[in-house]
Amino acid sequence: MFGPFCCCGHPRSRYSKNHFMISPYRRAQLRSLILCRASVLFALTAVFVTSCNTGRNGLPNDGDLQATRPSQGIGSRGYQTSVGDALDVFILEDSSFNGMYVVRPSGDIILPKAGRIQVVNMTLEQVEASVRNVLQKNQLTKATVIVDPVRRGPAEGDNSAGVAGLTVYLSGSVMKKGRCVIPFVGNGRVTAYQAITDAGGFAAFANKQKSYVLRRDPTGMTQRIPVNFVTIERGQDRDVILQDGDTIVVPQKVFGF
Repeated sequence: MFGPFCCCGHPRSRYSKNHFMISPYRRAQLRSLILCRASVLFALTAVFVTSCNTGRNGLPNDGDLQATRPSQGIGSRGYQTSVGDALDVFILEDSSFNGMYVVRPSGDIILPKAGRIQVVNMTLEQVEASVRNVLQKNQLTKATVIVDPVRRGPAEGDNSAGVAGLTVYLSGSVMKKGRCVIPFVGNGRVTAYQAITDAGGFAAFANKQKSYVLRRDPTGMTQRIPVNFVTIERGQDRDVILQDGDTIVVPQKVFGF
């Protein structure tokens, strides 16, 4: 047996080591108590966070409402057309009407042989109905129309500074050659002289009197439309109204020796 003192000279405790051990039943009670208090603390924290995200009237803050509002993006159910949107139009009965059309500042698109069709601030179903009504009125006996949005607003990289425009191509004696996006102005039309001016003007030795516009018709053939920029500048002739995809050619003057 051990004496009343330990090896260090301190008096020994009268309690054994097993005296301080917790029974399994007591350990289970403590675990349940800890879990219960943790659940209460978690619930109080959730209530506090909810109250911080709620306005004075008990409604969510504006930021939360903004996040839950339905998007009006190009793929959303609530999508409506606006100026500058690009739409793919497909007519199953006649593919000559098929193409990508940009909603103009006047709120319409222009289909070959069908003319202007109002489509702005409409859902896709309303656009399809509008196109179908125009085609069945003066072009087709039956028109099955499918409209698919391509992009929202002007295309990235356009020089139209946020304004819808017409895509044309410039060739020959001009300051800027190639593809250009000419912004719509006034009545929503783009003319040949406007396109040349917006692209930087004519180059040296440009033959303004022998210029022309190349335009592809619905049958796939290319039309050549003469343009005399000299008489247009003098106010003696009407400027040519362009269509999407037209090419303006300004030849160079040939000098004889």
